[in-house]
Formats: sequence, C-alpha cells, structure tokens
Amino acid sequence: MRMLVNRLLNVPPPSVDSERDIPAATQTKNGAKPSRDAAPSRVFRERRRSRPMQDTWHEALGTLNQLLQRYEQINEQISQAEEKYRMIFEDALVGIFQVSPSGRPLAVNRTLARIHGYESVEQFLNEIENVGRQLLVDPVEMGKWKRAIQEHGVALNLRTEVYNRDRVRRWVSLNIRPVQDSRGRVLHYEGTAEDITDRKDADEQIHFLAYYDTLTGLPNRTLFSLQFRDALSAARGNGAKVELLLLELGRFKIINDSFGQLFGDRLLQEIAQRIKGSVGVRDIVARLGGGEFAIVPEGTHSSGHAETIAQKLIDELSAEFSILGHTLSISFNVGISRFPDHGVDAGELLQNADVALFASKEDGLNKARYFAEEMNHQIKEQLKMENGLRAAVDRDELFLLYQPQVNIRSGTITGVEALLRWNHPQLGLVPPNKFIGIAESSGLIVPIGEWVLRTACAQAKQWQDAGLPAVPVAVNVSAVQFRQQGFVDMIRNVLQDTGLDARYLELELTESLLLTNADVMFSILQELRDMGVKLAIDDFGTGYSSLSYLRQFQVNRLKIDRSFVRDVAINRDDAAITTAIIGMAKALNLEVLAEGVETEAQLSFLRDQHCYEIQGFYYSKPVAVGRIAEHLREVCIHPA
Repeated sequence: MRMLVNRLLNVPPPSVDSERDIPAATQTKNGAKPSRDAAPSRVFRERRRSRPMQDTWHEALGTLNQLLQRYEQINEQISQAEEKYRMIFEDALVGIFQVSPSGRPLAVNRTLARIHGYESVEQFLNEIENVGRQLLVDPVEMGKWKRAIQEHGVALNLRTEVYNRDRVRRWVSLNIRPVQDSRGRVLHYEGTAEDITDRKDADEQIHFLAYYDTLTGLPNRTLFSLQFRDALSAARGNGAKVELLLLELGRFKIINDSFGQLFGDRLLQEIAQRIKGSVGVRDIVARLGGGEFAIVPEGTHSSGHAETIAQKLIDELSAEFSILGHTLSISFNVGISRFPDHGVDAGELLQNADVALFASKEDGLNKARYFAEEMNHQIKEQLKMENGLRAAVDRDELFLLYQPQVNIRSGTITGVEALLRWNHPQLGLVPPNKFIGIAESSGLIVPIGEWVLRTACAQAKQWQDAGLPAVPVAVNVSAVQFRQQGFVDMIRNVLQDTGLDARYLELELTESLLLTNADVMFSILQELRDMGVKLAIDDFGTGYSSLSYLRQFQVNRLKIDRSFVRDVAINRDDAAITTAIIGMAKALNLEVLAEGVETEAQLSFLRDQHCYEIQGFYYSKPVAVGRIAEHLREVCIHPA
C-alpha cells in the first residue's frame, strides 16, 4: 500500500485543455448562441476549473498517506500490546487459563501447566479434554463457579482441590470471570490460578497448633472452651441439660518423672484412645493439659448419666497399660458439674467440676463425684490452710517430734526419725496428711523442708554436745525438694551451719523419686554419699518398684512400709511380701527396718525373719525432744 501511494505521488495529474473547453461552453455546434438552458452548465464547469486539478490530486494523496501512517502506527501498537500480553500470559507467576463453558481448556500458560504437573502447555492441552472431569477432585465445583459468577458477575478466591498429572492432590485459589458476546452469551471463562498447597498446609498447621493438643490430637483447652460454649448455647435454646466431666490421671507427674517423658507421652496417647473409644462419636473430648481431660456427652440426659459414663471410663482406664516394656496400672478421679444446676456459663461449670474433682480425691482413687455446694466450703478451708501454712514458720507454729528406731536384740536406740507437726492457732494440731500435700502443691515444702532439716540436724548436734549417744537423725525428703536446683549445696550448708557430722544424717527417699531421671538421680545421690550422708528408701514396696535401682543407687537401708507390717502375723500375702523384702535386703547387704510395729505378734514375726530394727508404737510414739533425751540416757528402751 505504501509503495502504491508513493508511485501515485510521483505521477502527474491529468492535463486540462483550456482552449478546447472554453468554446464548448460559449457557443453551439452550428455557431448559434447557446440557449439559456446551457448557461448553468457553463457556470458549473468554470467553477470546477477555478482550482487546478494538480492541487486537489496531491491533497488527496497526502491525506491517504497520513491515514496509512496512522494505520501503521496503530498496527505497531497492537503488535507491541499483543507481544506484551503474550509475555505476561506466558511468564506470569500465577496460572492463567481460558476454558469453554463445557470445560474444554482453550488456552493456558506455563505456570498453570506446571501447577498440574505438566512439562509444557502443549502437553497439558493435548492431554486435558475436560477440566471438571480430569482436574477437579470434586467435579461439582465447576457448577458452583458458574452459579457464583451468575450471582456476582465474577468468582473470587475460590479454594479448590485439584489433581496434578500424577493424581496427587493440590490446592489452588481461583479467580474467574466470563467473557461474553454483544448479546450477553458466555463465549468462554478466563481467570487465574495460584497454587496455595503450602500456604494451606501452613494455615492448617497453625490452626492445629492453636486448637488441638499436638500429643493426642484431641481439642485443646482453647477449642474445648468454644465447643463447650456452643453446647451451652444450644441447651439454652431447647431447655436441655449439659453435663461436664473432668477426668484427671492420678500421680501423673510421678509417673512422668519416674519412667521418662517418652513413656508419659505414650501413656497419654493410649489414654486418649481409650477415652474416645468409651464415649459417643459426637461427644466432646478434650485434653486440657497434663493428665487432665474433659468430656461433654452430647444431647439431653437424665441426672446421673454422666456418673455412669465416669464409671465406664474408670473401668476402661483401670486396665493395665503396656508401654515401652513396662506394664502399669493407673488411677483416675472424675469431677462432674451439670448445666444449669451447677452453673450457667462455661467458666462456672468448669470451676465447679474442678471442685468436684478435688472432692473425689478425698474419697480415694478411681472415684467420681457430682458437684455440691458444700464442696466450696471444703475448698475455702483448704485455701485457708494454705494461707496459714505460709505464715506457720514465722509464727513458730511448726515443730518436730521424734520417734526412736530400736534394735530389738539389744533394746538400744539406733536412730530417730524427725516428724513434722503443725499446731494451727484455730484448728489445733493438724495431722501431716492434711497439710503435707498442700505444702507440696503450693511449693511451700521447699522452705518448710529446709527448716525441718536445719532443726533436726541442730537438735542431733545438741544431743551429742550434751554427752548423749550419737545416733543418726532421719529426715523425709519430698520429691519437690529433691528436684530443686542446689539441693546438695543446701544439705552441705545445713551440715556446716549446724556442725553435725554427715554420717549422722539419714535422708529418706521414696521409690518413685529414685526412678525420676535415673542419670541425674545417680549423680545427686553419689554426691550425697561422698559427703557421708546415709540414704534410705521409705515405704518400700508401695511404689513403682525396680530392683535394678537398689544396686545402681547403693542406698544404705530399706524401710518396710507399715501397710505390710500391720497384718503380717495374720495375712499370708503380707507375710510373704515382708519376708521377701527382708531376704532381698540381706542378700544385697542392705540394712532393713520395719515401720509401724505395734504388737508383740508383729515383733515376733520380724524377729523370726531376722529383721532386728523396728520403728513404731510398740516402743514409742513420736515424742518431744526432752523425752528422746531421756530414752538416750537409758541403757535400753522398754516397750511402751
């Protein structure tokens, strides 16, 4: 076209013969004057000839040239735009597609092909004939897109699960719009697709960590609170009752410390499985933390239904657990509260179920209790006792009694055990079993335990300075104390401050404590032995026994628990256990002492088994300092 225009510009316009044309316009063929009718034609011709033909010719060609230049510019711009679009389409970081209303892919870019596991666009288009049937995990999704587009004109942020070429599932986020003709008919759909699989996995992981217990997979406290509130809202709407069970594993910390964290984790996982298998599929089950679980049965139930569930759970969980080579029986307690009888909101019901749980422990192991108002009074009393215990040391309300340990062959005192007592200003003499647990749970046992050690060691040194026979003083050590950093240094400082020789201090430890983190325990016990401190295992036979630690930790003495000694003369099982403990101690060259000896029959049995050291009411109850001094002055102690 451009060449044609250039050629035309170089061609001269057609010539005009003036001489010939003018007469034709002013006279007739035979020389007569023209008529009036011919005048307008002449005038018209003269006006046409008023501009030179060459000017109009070049003007027209110039205009055409401009039009052609503009055409070329627009064409170039279109080409550039198409190239730019092609580059954007092909190199975009998100997938871009066009698909027909029937689901046939019309065009895709490289990113979309890669999202679905195809090496090239060509491979994708050759293999995929229908997006809905071949790529969507749920083909119904395509119909949902179309409905969304009909309602809103566009479909945005559609999270859709798709297959890749290897049939591995991926998640994509789609944005789709229709392309229509002038009549509004959909020609095809176009849009973008972004692979959000990793993001979705991360979102799900964050959601799981926020709302689920990572160990058991059960809902955690946060999710349970939401679920429980929803259950209460539904109950308010239909006038139903909702029951909450709080279930707590007994001595979980001791089990965890004794057998290790891995064992504790496996145990919690098995407990969670047993709980889920014992309740309904739609019941809410959650782990609130530690060894505490919550259960909310679905639906309306009669009063007492939760108690039936509780007993079923306790029966199921009482069966032995075999984990990592250990066989273990565990105990549980359950507290129950009911909406709306025991509270109108989640917080109040949880608090009251917790109160009921505490009360169930007073009944013993494997017990369940419904909440009752009087239980709050018991909790208040406990808090009152805890607050009183905090001030007891400063107010000199705590004191020690001492019980002699006697060799039955010679009748001499071989040692004394220091026993803590509390004289409360309002409650009077508080038994140790009423406040030791409170002291341990509140952490008060640490300062109280140090006070007991200092007082007992100072008293033993005073007896020696008074010229009385030097005998060891035995002090019970709580697991809470023992796990405190600097425990060995504290013992060393107490001995230095009081001046008592280390060989006259005996620390009584429990079996469960010895099984806690054996490597660390061995190191601490070795330090104590190197100092000269004696070590005894208290209440032997009642904990999680392991004979290997007796050799490993090299303790000095075993103390047979009073529960075996009590019926040793009349119960064959207790007699057999006691005989076995004595025989084992002798074989390992350990000293052995029987606790709780009160009768001549018990004493006679122990003598026959060659157990010659005893402690109990047979010789003396726990007595004050002055009475022990009197016993020490005597050559031998006589039965009480």
